Amino acid sequence: MATPPKNIDRRAQRTRQVLWQAFLEIMQEKGFTAMSIQEITERANVHRGTFYAHFADKYALLEAILREEFRDLLTSTLPSESQWERKTLHLLIETSLDYFKSMHRQCPPLDIIDPLVKQVTQEELATLLNIWLKKSRRTQIRWRIPVEMVAQLMSWTILGAAIQWSQDTTTMSSEQMAQNVLLMLLEGVTYLAPDALPE
Repeated sequence: MATPPKNIDRRAQRTRQVLWQAFLEIMQEKGFTAMSIQEITERANVHRGTFYAHFADKYALLEAILREEFRDLLTSTLPSESQWERKTLHLLIETSLDYFKSMHRQCPPLDIIDPLVKQVTQEELATLLNIWLKKSRRTQIRWRIPVEMVAQLMSWTILGAAIQWSQDTTTMSSEQMAQNVLLMLLEGVTYLAPDALPE
């Protein structure tokens, strides 16, 4: 008799969890570069084949962990019925700023990890913003550029601000920085160069 898919999902989830835990422990002990898949599987008490059934390599495992952590943070911070509105967008920006700063405090920038953190953050932001924009009533108004591009550009703006703010020695709070980014996203430079806009 075949095992129900729900049980398979739970077993797969447990396996991924022990692999994640082993990865994080070894990461703390010796760092990402020095760890091997053999060490991860031994610590997790699973076969190498089991590891490869879930992840292509340790980079894929790291990406999965980063993505899940950022999603969990957004889920726990944003309202359950979050949508495109000023208050929620401000909260999203502030949460992203704090996340990026905490990531840089926890682990120093590495040539391998740092680009992956940036990639995951930007992709997750773009996905969420895209969902919000498509659900918004205002998207019924004709946009001059595709909604997907708006989400991409906004996600890069938030990420760029997070990178700069996390590396800056400024005493500006995340709330104030989020407010600045919010104003930039919602108002842009319209007031600086109104003559640059098409008629």
